Amino acid sequence: MSVAPEVGVLLDRLRKHRLTTYQHSCNVGNLARALAEGLGLQQDEVTIITLGGLLHDIGKARIRTSILHKAARLTTAEWEVMRRHPEFGVQILANNNNLEVIAPLVAYHHERWDGCGYYGLTNNEIPLGARIIALADSFDAMTSSRAYQYSKNLQSGIQELAEGAGKQFDPRLVELFFDVMPAVLKRNSHRAS
Repeated sequence: MSVAPEVGVLLDRLRKHRLTTYQHSCNVGNLARALAEGLGLQQDEVTIITLGGLLHDIGKARIRTSILHKAARLTTAEWEVMRRHPEFGVQILANNNNLEVIAPLVAYHHERWDGCGYYGLTNNEIPLGARIIALADSFDAMTSSRAYQYSKNLQSGIQELAEGAGKQFDPRLVELFFDVMPAVLKRNSHRAS
């Protein structure tokens, strides 16, 4: 799967639109890769899920930054625009045949295990890669500061994942997350030093 130039162009677009969204996407890609590897998936599947994590929020490049990083509560109209970012992402990816394979991961990364997500898919109806990205996305969002929220500490983020197992998240993936998290944290701390 040779897509490096296309991915680089889209990530650069995201970075120029909003640096924090770009950084979040990189974090989600790394966490998604660790989970996919932890499941023992084939390398091509790991690559697809990693790319899906990197580009899961590419649709936010079509949302005005005044909405995207508003410090106050979004209005109903603003929330409806924000909820469309997976759809916008699929539209952006449709322009590139090499990236169509990640479109379902981008489309369904806000689905919930219990069926209360954006489109109402439930359990195994949600593509595995989208379930992995949803978990990685939520954890990074919980533990990162945003204009509209303070970050939770690591322990609070872990507790929220545990409470969401079987509701928001695939319970098997939450268990795996707890297994791979120490190695991810250790690897990331070495990169930071």
